[in-house]
Amino acid sequence: MAISAAGMLSGLDVDGLVTSLMSIEKQPLYNLQSKQSSYNSKLSAFGTLKSAVSAFQTAVKNVSADALSALTATSSKSETVGVSVAKASSASAGSYSIEVSKLAQSDKLVSGDVAPGATFSAANSSMAISINGKTTTLTLTDTTLSGLSSAINKANAGVTATILNDGTSDHLVITGNETGLKNAVSITATGSLAQFDTTSGAMTKSQEAQDAELTIDGIAVTKPSNTVTDAIKGVTLNLNQTNVGSPVKVTLAKDISAVTNQITAFVDAYNTLATAVNKQTAYNATTKTSAVLNGDASARSILTNIRAELGKAVGDSTGLKTLSDIGIAFQRDGTLKLEKPDKLKSALETNFTAVSNLFSSSDGVATRLTKVTEEMLGSKGIFKTRTDGLNATIQSMDKSMDRMELQLAQTEKRYRAQFTALDTMMTNMQSMSSYMTQQLASIAANSGY
Repeated sequence: MAISAAGMLSGLDVDGLVTSLMSIEKQPLYNLQSKQSSYNSKLSAFGTLKSAVSAFQTAVKNVSADALSALTATSSKSETVGVSVAKASSASAGSYSIEVSKLAQSDKLVSGDVAPGATFSAANSSMAISINGKTTTLTLTDTTLSGLSSAINKANAGVTATILNDGTSDHLVITGNETGLKNAVSITATGSLAQFDTTSGAMTKSQEAQDAELTIDGIAVTKPSNTVTDAIKGVTLNLNQTNVGSPVKVTLAKDISAVTNQITAFVDAYNTLATAVNKQTAYNATTKTSAVLNGDASARSILTNIRAELGKAVGDSTGLKTLSDIGIAFQRDGTLKLEKPDKLKSALETNFTAVSNLFSSSDGVATRLTKVTEEMLGSKGIFKTRTDGLNATIQSMDKSMDRMELQLAQTEKRYRAQFTALDTMMTNMQSMSSYMTQQLASIAANSGY
């Protein structure tokens, strides 16, 4: 801190006087800073509530039509036929008897003997690989068998080339990358590469390309791959072994456990949201303190609008009209609770479609809540409107405080100049008083008094 000489001679506390006066002058600035801090707290609180509504919206979507149609897929012998179903699959519950007579496989071609270290003439040779109507012509620069293998792999022709040595000779092995009869491999080769031609050369097939053949409930099915995604709608079958005469049973059933968990998570997500809103809007009668959003109509409307939808009866559902019909009810503190789990379990087991409609029909709980939460979180919703308003107010306050600080700096400069002038005047008066006292004393001494 700089040392000021002001007041040292006169005894006037210039710094103290200026500091005291400025503390009064700065009070409006302090009040505005405090108010801005309050607006920042509100902005943060709305951010917290927006996250809570977003989390609740996710839970709502998890009890929508696609989520509640979840199925479990089981195979009586998964090592023979595996089965899976996507979460949002269009599959339907049912069971299927499956027999696999052939597994899909790719072509595998093996050349005749090639002497180790043999080379080929690139100038007089050509090789083209054809698969399913696509022909790829090779460019050969390295004329060894290893160079040929590398050129085939770099050409992305749909095959993989390797070299096998039988102890005496090398063999070029070419394997198709895709299974299925349509992916059979043919090679046209001339010149010193003619031995690799599949028609006139020494290439033989150690494995023939073929489609998978199976029956599903007695219906013959042919597919080019052992991963079958379009035989049973929404279901993926993984064919691992043949099993003629020993059918595998594949069963698709409603996943009651998963749906129960999703509905329970929906209840929990609402309670988390309700707790967040209440925390930000509460008034504590004991401490007589208010939460940052106490009295804020927009914040209160969040729960008001959502509770209204939770309490409405579903108009286009058969049998199940309200959440209480599946054992979910409001508690005295405003939270939801799955009071009767057995009631939900029974409804899922005996009338799964009605439970699904309760949530996901055109007038269902999840359908309405999805719309409400999307409006809240949208570009014209309460969060966008309130946060835009708060940010605008905060920015306006920043500008006002900047102006105040400039004015305060000028005021302090003026006070300091005034008190410094007063200090100078008082110092001069004290000097004059001292001089007058000395002169009067001198006159008195000279006059003999």
